[in-house]
Formats: sequence, C-alpha cells, structure tokens
Amino acid sequence: MTVLTCASTGKSITLLKEIANSGEAKIWRTNQNGYLAKIYHSPTPERVQKLAVMIANPPTEPNSHLNHVSFAWPKSALKNDQGDCVGFLMPEIKDGKELLDVYNPRRRQTLKLEIDWRFLHTTALNIVSIIEALHAAGYVLGDIKPQNILVNNRALPSIIDTDSFQVINPKNGKVYHCLVGSEGYTPPELMGKDFDIIKQTEIHDRFRLGVIIYQLLFGGNNPFQGKWTGAGETPDINELICQGLWVNGSTNLIAAVARTIPLEIVHPEVQQCFLKCFNDGHKNPNFRPTARKWLEALKVGNDRLTICGRVDSHYYSRTYGKCYWCDRSTNLGIDIFPGVVKAKPSVVEESTSQPQVISNKFIGNLLQTLTGHSYSVISVAYSPDGQTLASGSDDKTIKLWNVNTGNLLQTLTGHSQQVRSVAYSPDGQTLASGSVDRTIKLWNVNTGNLLQTL
Repeated sequence: MTVLTCASTGKSITLLKEIANSGEAKIWRTNQNGYLAKIYHSPTPERVQKLAVMIANPPTEPNSHLNHVSFAWPKSALKNDQGDCVGFLMPEIKDGKELLDVYNPRRRQTLKLEIDWRFLHTTALNIVSIIEALHAAGYVLGDIKPQNILVNNRALPSIIDTDSFQVINPKNGKVYHCLVGSEGYTPPELMGKDFDIIKQTEIHDRFRLGVIIYQLLFGGNNPFQGKWTGAGETPDINELICQGLWVNGSTNLIAAVARTIPLEIVHPEVQQCFLKCFNDGHKNPNFRPTARKWLEALKVGNDRLTICGRVDSHYYSRTYGKCYWCDRSTNLGIDIFPGVVKAKPSVVEESTSQPQVISNKFIGNLLQTLTGHSYSVISVAYSPDGQTLASGSDDKTIKLWNVNTGNLLQTLTGHSQQVRSVAYSPDGQTLASGSVDRTIKLWNVNTGNLLQTL
C-alpha cells in the first residue's frame, strides 16, 4: 500500500483501492473516511501551483445547511516520501448518479430511477445555484459536461473534476487555464481556440449552462438536435453551434421532429432565458443569462408546476395549461415519465396563486399537495382555528396556505438564511419564525407585515 502525507495536517494518508483511472490521474479510496485521493501520473509545477491556489481559496459551500457537498474541492495537497506534491485529498461524493443517467429516459429506465419533470427542474435550479457560487468566487468551470455533475436522490448535484477549472491567483493575477472542453458544450467564440492560452470568463460558462439546463428539461436532447432542412449533409454539432442553428432559432434550417419537445412547455421566463442564450447570445455573448438570472427564472418555473390529474408522475407548468406528457404519450406512444394512471382523476383547481391537487377524501387518502418552496420544507404549523397552514423552508421564506383550498395566501420574506421553525400566537393573529440567521421575526398574519425582529 502507498502511504502519503497530508500537507495540511501532517497525517499519513493510505491509498487503499484504485476506483478510477484517466489519462491524467488515478482516483483512490483512502483510510480517511469520507475522502478520496486524486494522484497524478505526472504532476507538473504548474498543476501543483494551481492546486495551492485552490486549496487556499475555496468557494462558499451553498448547501452546507443540507449536509451536502456541492463540489469535490481539493482539501489538501498530498506529498510522497521525497516531499513532492503528487496529488490531493478531496471529499467523496456518495450516492450520486451521473447527470446523463438522470435526464436520459433510457438510462433512467435501465437504472430503474423514478424521476419526474419536477425533479429535473429542481436539479437544474440547484446546479445553477452551485455554479453561481463558483462564479462569485472568481472561478470559471470551463469543462461543464454531464460526466462532471453527479446528482443524488434529493435532486442535489455535486460537481467533480474541479481541478480542471480555470483558476486565477488573487495575489498576482496569474491565470491557470482550463485545458479541456467538450463537444456540444463549447461556445461558438471558443471554437478552434487554444485552451492552453486563452483566458475564459463566466460568459463562456453561460453557454454551457444553457445546454445543460436544456438537456434536463427537454428529455435529454441537445438544443442543436433536429432535422436538417438545408442543402447537403447535416453539419456536425460544432458547425451548428458556430452558426447558431438550433431547434428554436431564427431560421428553420434545424427543424423540430415529432419527438421534439416544444419550448412552450416551460415557463415563459425560462423560455426567454433559452432564447437569450442561444439567439441573442450567439450575436453577442454578453446577452446570455447569468447564473443568477437562470436561478430566478427556474424558481418561478418551479413554483408554477402542478401535478397531473391523470398520471401520478406527470408534472406540467400551469402556464402551458395542460399536461404535455399525457398528450405526448397519446400522440407518440412514448411516456418518458411513466407512472400509475389514477382510476379516478384528481380535480385540479385553477387559481391565480399556487397550484393544488385535491383527491377523493377517503380515509388515508392524500388531501392536498402544496408546492411552491424551492428548497426543503423544515417546519409547518396550523393556525389555532385550523384554517391556515404556515411552512418554513430552506429557501429562506415562509408561506401561508389556505387549508381548505390549498391556495397560497402569502409569502413572507425577510430572513437572510433558512427558516427552521414557525409558530402561531394563541389568538392566531401573529406568526413567529426562527431562522439560521439567528433572528426571530414576528409577522402580522393578516397583512404579512413584519412587526418585530428579535
């Protein structure tokens, strides 16, 4: 067994079992619980310097409150007996599936993964939040591709292969380039460029992010897939990207086919992000939506999802107005979210607030499903009269619901971190909320106004 030294602690790290091998390095299981080692075949001085900068400047973990590791960030350099850096220690990402296994219907079926469209929306939203945190820390991912993103059964993603990122030393401005790129994810302005010398920006990541989100929401298809209607053979994907030819582009050279999922099924704000990314952004890369803009649009899109009254695994956007997946199954005989057809369809009541599902009220049956929070719901409390329900969430908001109709009455915002507890006053007129931000807030239930911060 190989024994190395952890540079940050001086402790011995034993390499127990090789679990992966690539052209540049091997991944090993170690005797340090929860940590793996990446050992380079030929570590260069440049790579060692880059690792030192990353270890000294880790990005903020956006999901620490969920006990989740969002990126396999280098924790410490590992040195051999001669004192040379040969690799690094990083957290192990457990129970994650490759993004391709999550968004590709055939892969899901093979692996028997029960995933619906809402899960994919949430995964997209969470990927965006991670990339926003990385961009905020000054990092450019460069090689964003499905193989580098793992997703667990809570729709929480983790990004691996982080040492391929573009890194800038904050002390002297030295750029450590991202040396790799993947076909289908490289923006047009970088086609044919030498990655060894080009300094990338988050604007280039915006293109890659758009492709990933499209694949998640549109059945695993790439936006540049479709029927070629131009002269000659279909250009390869790099040429299509260079020309800005995609299925919802300004020309009809790439046309939709019967199985193409229409852009209209997602919320209009999400639609606009795609159009800005691949139409406006082709002409001017600065027009591509930022990670923050994607986050805002996907939150709205998630809030407008509702469950189908016919099939228990079908979610659709209320802005689209009907279950696209039922229509697709009828027209094509293909259901990429197969589920149980309900004997008696649920009644879906339309409202201007929150979607709802009401089933027959037999004993033991589901009465309501209230959706709208973008992260975990941590606490709920009934009002004294039993007519209103308050919910506190990791998305930093409190929502008040009408118990009888399922309608969203109010969303209370003001906490800067996760809301962990909610409670009504005995008269039902005031709601108290406790948060990780170390404050208690008192709210007027009728108006939604903040009364006090303790």
